[in-house]
Parts: sequence; structure tokens; C-alpha cells
Amino acid sequence: MNILLLNPPGYDHKFFIREGRCNQEQGVWGTIWPPITLATSAAMLENKGYFVEVLDCSAQKTSLDNLLNSVRRNTYQFIIWTVGTPSIKRDLELADIIKQIKPETRTAIVGTHATALPDDCLLNTAGLDFVIRNEPEETILALIECISLNKSIKEVSGISYKTQNGKVIHNNERPFIKNLDSLPFPAWNYLDLNKYKLPLIGKKFVILSPVRGCPFSCIFCTAQSYYGKQLRKRSPERMIDEIIHNYKTYNVDHFFIWADTFTADKKYVMKFCQLIIEKKLRIKWTCNSRVDTVSEVLLNIMAKAGCWMISYGIESGNQHILDAIQKKITLDQSYKAVKLAQKAGLKVAGHFVLGFPGETKKTLESTIKFAISLNMDIVQFYTAVPFPGSPLYKISMDKGWISNKTFEEFRQDKAVMSLPNLAPSVVDEYRKKGYIKFYMRPHQLLKILKLFHLRTIFQTITKGVSFIRWMH
Repeated sequence: MNILLLNPPGYDHKFFIREGRCNQEQGVWGTIWPPITLATSAAMLENKGYFVEVLDCSAQKTSLDNLLNSVRRNTYQFIIWTVGTPSIKRDLELADIIKQIKPETRTAIVGTHATALPDDCLLNTAGLDFVIRNEPEETILALIECISLNKSIKEVSGISYKTQNGKVIHNNERPFIKNLDSLPFPAWNYLDLNKYKLPLIGKKFVILSPVRGCPFSCIFCTAQSYYGKQLRKRSPERMIDEIIHNYKTYNVDHFFIWADTFTADKKYVMKFCQLIIEKKLRIKWTCNSRVDTVSEVLLNIMAKAGCWMISYGIESGNQHILDAIQKKITLDQSYKAVKLAQKAGLKVAGHFVLGFPGETKKTLESTIKFAISLNMDIVQFYTAVPFPGSPLYKISMDKGWISNKTFEEFRQDKAVMSLPNLAPSVVDEYRKKGYIKFYMRPHQLLKILKLFHLRTIFQTITKGVSFIRWMH
């Protein structure tokens, strides 16, 4: 069987990341993340003898016309692609277009949006055959094997589909993968890795995925709906083997550690870092973290093991808002975590979200002031988006905050919720104000220039323009 795994084209000069809970436009960081779900699925299918192609249209800047020409030329029996909330309309239209060209080709989608709203996706898209729910890799393999062996699709856990009379069927949930070490290394050979450059420093990189699942309950996040609540970990030894494999096979020594909260288990991270040091691996890496899951000892060994930047989800500068969104951190924890990371020699990025339920102009202002007071290297100001699959989506639906909104408007650079006493335009105004106040300080501009010192002038200008467009 010939299978195409796909990250769909962008549109209107926009290119999208559609990976796990990350549904956003390229402009957020000025880069595209390597599609680790597609690369891992490709490795699993390849190991079973299937012929696979992987196409990341966003990274390759492949147009819809070029993609469809490829569909015409090739005999794909199955095409599976990732979908995201802000691009969902175009992502779903792709199924109908493919069916017009090759009616016999089976189609399936994966992603948090599809997991949250499978009925909506199937009932509104005649050309879509299957929705793959939740963690997708094992389900993709099971579905392909079922079709290739002409077995009943009723046996495949984790999928949704329509009957001939248009009724949507949801097969049983597939259990989350208990032994993540059973997953093969991502088959990055299917992609042009030169298309993926780390933000700020412009180095070729790939993603490492050491843990899945999130034990925290932030109301704006879709992580639990996709990977579950239980923290599942690959062994540190397996991760080291993958790092060595990526270096030897793809000449990659820069990595982004992809995890909802990499540092949730301090002992695990300590072991991982100790192995890097013992093996004398000269690598560089970045990761996301929570401010309540780090310590001075941990950050120091992370820096020694090659970590050069850590990103904290700080979200708000107002304690009442943090409590309302169930972040379960304090402002003091954020302050201490930033200072400890800086003391360890790490660059620090902070993520802030404006426009949560309960916000006022005063709380928005306090978040901006808090971001400035932390004196981090990089900050991102987002607008609160009630993505399907998050508790905030249900709250927003029940309260009518997103009535008459299309999913194309569910972007983190423009407010979508009409909150009581706080219009979306006000949130947008404060987001712009936050960027101006943070970055338009002489010493902060100097920091940014130092961060970009390894890039060429052309790269710096190109990414700078992309970031400025995202800011506005």
C-alpha cells in the first residue's frame, strides 16, 4: 500500500504548525516545527513494509496546486494529514478535493481539533473517511493494516467514521501507549531537515519527545484531551540513543525537547542530563517548562548538559487570574524560576496570555508590567483562545462568548472571546502594547541583537519581519 502522510498547505501566505496541542501560524516564532507525529508514523509503517511518503507543505512552501499534481501523478491508496483549529476549514476541504481527483483514495485526519469534534469534521466533509482520535501513531498503523488486509474497521480502536446512511460511528477508545520505548525513532529521512531552523539562532534541528501526558489542569490547554493526564516517559537511555542516531544519521546536534512539561519529573530530567554529560555529547537543546517544576540544582545540570534556553508558561501577572485558569502557580514562583534559570546561564523565554475570563484592563496591565519586571530574554504575548478540546471551549460555548465566530478566527494573535466588560479589541490593544513596552527598551533591543548574532543579516531581517507581522 502506498501512503502519503501530510502537513497541508498554508493559505493567504500563512503557514501552519499542526502538532499536538500546538495549532498556530509560523509567525509566532518565525519557524515551522518538524512534524514528529508524521515522521514517527512513517517509521512505524515503513517497519511493516508499507511504502510511505511524508510531505510537509508548510515547510516546503508547497502550494495546493502542487500537492494536487502529486496526488494525480501517484497512486496513493491512503492519505492522512494533520489538522489545526485556525486552518480547519481549508484542512477539511482538502478531503473533498482529493476525492474529486482520486475517488478510490482513503482519507483520514489527526489532531486535537479532530479529536475534540469528530462528528463536526465528518458530517461536514463528504470526502473524509476517517477521524483518528487522540494519540495517533498506533491507530494509524492499525487502520492501515485493517484496510490492507480487508478486515472490518469495527476492529480498529480510536477511529470515527460514517456509515452509508450518514451516521457517525465512534469505535472504542484506544489506550494510550504505555511503553513509549516501543515507538521507533522518527524517520526524519522523509523530510528536508534544512527547512527547519531553530528560532533565534537559525540552526538545523529536530524534535525529541521524551514524555507524553500532562498531570496539570489549566483550563485553556488541550494537552490532556490528546495525550491524557498520566505522565508517560521514554527511558533516558532510549532518548540518548535517539540523540546519537540523529547526530550520526542526519548530522543534527540541536534539539527542541517537545513535551507538555518536560521538567514535571525532576529525577527523570536529572538522569537524562547525567547521561548526556557521561556520554560527552556536545549537543544544544531547548525545552518548555513550568515555574513550579524546576530547582537550582536541576537548572544547573540542564545547562551543563547543553540546554541553552528554557521557556516558561507564566500566563498572567495577576494571581486571581492564575487561580481562575487553574494554573496552580504563584507570581513568586515565576520570579524565582526566571532568576534561577538566569543564574544557571540559560536564556529565558516567557509566555503570557491576555484575555482570560475575569480579565480587566487592570489585570492586563499587571501582566505586562510583570513580564517587564522579570527581565527575560524573550516574551510572547498571546490572546486566550478556547481551542476545542480545552475546558475553556466548553465554558465559552455555554456562556455564548464565541457565538458567530468561525474557527479561522481562533488564532493566538487576535482575541476571539467577547467577555463580559472586556471587548476583544481591548485585548488586542493591550497585546500590542505589551510587545511595544517590552521590546522597545534599549537594553532589551541589545539582548535581541546578541541572540541573533549567529544568524546572517538576511535571516535576521526575514524572521524579524515575520515576528513583527505576528505582533500586529
